Amino acid sequence: MSVPARRFAQALLLGACLAQVARAGGGPTPGAYCPLPEKGELPKCLAPARQTYPSYFEALERGSLQDVDASALEAAVAQGAASEHAYLALSSLSYGYYQLARHEAERPEQDPEVAMRLARWNALLEHAYAASEDDSDYRAALRRAASELRQRAPISLPCQDERGAAAQCSSTESVLRGIDAMDERAGIRGALDRLLRRLFGGSSA
Repeated sequence: MSVPARRFAQALLLGACLAQVARAGGGPTPGAYCPLPEKGELPKCLAPARQTYPSYFEALERGSLQDVDASALEAAVAQGAASEHAYLALSSLSYGYYQLARHEAERPEQDPEVAMRLARWNALLEHAYAASEDDSDYRAALRRAASELRQRAPISLPCQDERGAAAQCSSTESVLRGIDAMDERAGIRGALDRLLRRLFGGSSA
């Protein structure tokens, strides 16, 4: 192989490697979930989200998040995978949840307004999962976000237990329980559908 040809091949290989690293490292792309940062860090992959929801992030940094600051973000999360900014919205809400829960953990008494906001966000995450039945990638990202928050942002929040009674849950515990219940129901429906097709042939609808 000639020197120019070898250099060209090396350039192609380098470009492919860099692209792979960028994908694996969660670069600032709008089509992927941005994991929770280490304490005190602001991950680069949140840059597109900050541009999309500037008032939300500014309010978080001021420590004065109001309903109006989060309204556009919450509306996007409510759409689930169908939202134009599905992953940016999910990453932004997860980051905000983490920050609010961490600050609450440092307070001598819990702020009831923050607790109700986080409980509402739990319901929103569960709704987004239910609304995204046809997008397994988004559902996997949402489950990952809820799991990270459950592990790294422990805070006691109002919820409903398995029987629907009022209870207290740890951060996104209720979200993960709801996700598991939805997946179990979907599995049962799928098994029943396959059984009916085997018994009667064609569609079970």
